[in-house]
Amino acid sequence: MTKFNQQTQAEHMYIYDKKSLAEIGMQLGLSRRILFYWKKEYNWDKKRFDAEHNKDRFSEELLEFARKIMNKISADIDNNQKTPPPEMYSLINILKNIPLVKQYTESLKPEQKPEKKGLTPEFIRQIERDILGME
Repeated sequence: MTKFNQQTQAEHMYIYDKKSLAEIGMQLGLSRRILFYWKKEYNWDKKRFDAEHNKDRFSEELLEFARKIMNKISADIDNNQKTPPPEMYSLINILKNIPLVKQYTESLKPEQKPEKKGLTPEFIRQIERDILGME
């Protein structure tokens, strides 16, 4: 394996797998010195922070988008207007996938206790029954 491939693999292990430099060194047979150099030279700490922040931001943006669609559909219902099928389809797909996104996001943070925020599966079922008329 070339040094570039090792550097790329070590960076991935540090940023996304959240392995320590000692673990990476043992698995890849690299010295601590080279790992510390790569970590500093290629800004691994900043990349790790950015990767974690982007995952949180995606979940928040997805929930916000679902809220906007729900508000639009609610306004259509209040004004006795027909809701366009693509909006209904989009909302249903987002609602189905929100628990999966939350589960994935929480699995990346084993050190934190999961918080009860956002849309629960029970709340999604209630929306499907009350707003969408689904059983």
